[in-house]
Amino acid sequence: MKTRYLPAIASILIIAVALTSFMPVFAALPTRLIAQPTLTVVTIAQDDMARETGVIVFGTGTTVATLGTGPQLLMSQFKVFVSYNGIPVTPTATGCEFVEKDKVNPLKPGPQGPYENLVSKPVDVSDNIVCKFRWGKPGVGVLDAYYVGALSPVKIADYILVVSASLPIGRTTVTGAEIQDICVLGFPAPGVTPAWIITKPSGDTHPIYADALGNYVSCEDLALQEQAMLGLPILWQ
Repeated sequence: MKTRYLPAIASILIIAVALTSFMPVFAALPTRLIAQPTLTVVTIAQDDMARETGVIVFGTGTTVATLGTGPQLLMSQFKVFVSYNGIPVTPTATGCEFVEKDKVNPLKPGPQGPYENLVSKPVDVSDNIVCKFRWGKPGVGVLDAYYVGALSPVKIADYILVVSASLPIGRTTVTGAEIQDICVLGFPAPGVTPAWIITKPSGDTHPIYADALGNYVSCEDLALQEQAMLGLPILWQ
């Protein structure tokens, strides 16, 4: 009489073994990813709206001895808009990172091949910039970026400005970021002079450039030329 239960028991054991064999497969399935909420940060460069870049000019002196003399333009200006799900919001925390983009000549061929004989080298120089955000209404304001680094030939370069913002919403801190360009020149392009010089109430002057980059379409090209004019060659790495 007991033998009639054996087929049923065997079937149950087979099913149990089969399910056990599938368990690692289920365990290996990827966890479902959930997109986290973010702030949307939009910035618009005001210094050179045609090239969409900020511009900083150390002065009008074109030699190492005179670099940094003459009217200086050491502030770059941007419009800022921050929103969350399309609603303008004023972030409780903001930040700026400043990255210098240099060109170097490697001593050895690059990892991709011998053709890589000139490479871009990013360097974090965030201590050379001070960013001030000023809000006119929720989410709408301006960013004044002040250059506080050395007025040196080695600082002439094309720069990346990373603008970030964060805001607590419920139990979550929502963040967002955007990048901008800032062109740091030792002096304006050859043949270019300030179109106007404003004297501020403090007595300091503020130059107005119609086009500080002149006929150059690339900040990097003009920066390399200025460094060469000041006797600074492309460095080895």
